Amino acid sequence: MINPYVGICFLLFVVLLLMEVPIPFGMIASSILYSVLNGESLVLLPSKIATSYSDWSMLAVPAFLFVGTFMNEMGLTDRIFGFAEAWLGRVTGGLAHANVLASMLFAGMSGSALADAGGLGVIEVHAMKEAGYDENFSVAVTAASSTIGPIIPPSINLVIWGWLSGTSTVTLFEAGMIPGIVMGLLMMACVYVMIKVFHIKAPKGRSYTMAEKLKATWRALPALGGPAILIFGIMSGAFTPTECGVVAAMYCIIVAACYKKLSFRMFRNALRSSMSSAAMVMGLCATGLVFNWMIVSGGLITFISNMLLSMGNRILILLTLNLLLLFMGCFIGSMQVLLMVGPLLLSIAAALGMTNVQIGVMAVFNLVIGLITPPMAPSLFVTAKATNTSFQGALKYTCVFIIPLVITLLLITFWEPFCLALPRLLGAII
Repeated sequence: MINPYVGICFLLFVVLLLMEVPIPFGMIASSILYSVLNGESLVLLPSKIATSYSDWSMLAVPAFLFVGTFMNEMGLTDRIFGFAEAWLGRVTGGLAHANVLASMLFAGMSGSALADAGGLGVIEVHAMKEAGYDENFSVAVTAASSTIGPIIPPSINLVIWGWLSGTSTVTLFEAGMIPGIVMGLLMMACVYVMIKVFHIKAPKGRSYTMAEKLKATWRALPALGGPAILIFGIMSGAFTPTECGVVAAMYCIIVAACYKKLSFRMFRNALRSSMSSAAMVMGLCATGLVFNWMIVSGGLITFISNMLLSMGNRILILLTLNLLLLFMGCFIGSMQVLLMVGPLLLSIAAALGMTNVQIGVMAVFNLVIGLITPPMAPSLFVTAKATNTSFQGALKYTCVFIIPLVITLLLITFWEPFCLALPRLLGAII
């Protein structure tokens, strides 16, 4: 049975959200009201906040945020794109394919879609426009490819889900690897089809000699070495995801020093930006844990879970759950939604016999689609703003990229081996 007060408090949260009050403040305000109305001790709230900050795995978040920011400050991102361009620039839509490949490689260091869109994205769009590509198409490809960041490890959103569900972050990273690669390949196929069907202006690049390709590869090795060290380090058990974030940060600093690009100003700017983002993430996590307590103890999660399960059909239940997540992801950030619906996802997973790994990857991937879905489309907005391009003009092409994303989402949802085969192969899941 639903506690009548939880409806009032949830309504307060929605009203504060519509008033553009920061989500952490909305969460904590509604939770405080719920505690007061139910006569609960307010000591419980700071206790749960303290618990969220004491989790070892959460230390990975500020480290990964620092890596993405520092790579942009250092200028390694242009070497990644230069490498991809040298090898793929000559094929039809070559720079667009290079755009996707570069985002896949950058995802292996930053774990953030907006870090990709705001940093590497500017370089990609500029290069494509200089080569004669359609401006709106260039922005659309860049915004869409940036969504690979939260899937290919290391992923900040998967770290959050691991913390919420008590699931091994290493296992989640392994589970996100194949979907992330398939996602990138399907995007490349979509690029080719769009150019052919819509006759988009996408001239072929010049032909690079083998010597030039090898030179571009050599220049990109420091940037390429980072993802390789991190991915193999995590999967081999050499270090934990938290240690992985610290290793990534130290790797970037050492590379910057070797290239004589390390300066106090660069370090200060990267640290300031990453601390600001980390404060937002940690604030969300802390208040999200309190908010979860409110909706679970108030019976709201049980009510929604029972409504979904009453459909009686596994396929229909999962499709409805995905539609609900897609709808929420269009208006609220992926991390915020993950924190709010975490208990619901765990309840549905237990009822349907799904692992927390599969439903976690499904939810994170689902919410990634919201990064390029109207009306908010934050990745597209960031890319368009950073490149002084029309948001509306790029939107028509961006929406087409939702098709390969939905195909990948359905594979994750209904074909368990798609995301669990690699963890099982590596012994993370028996």
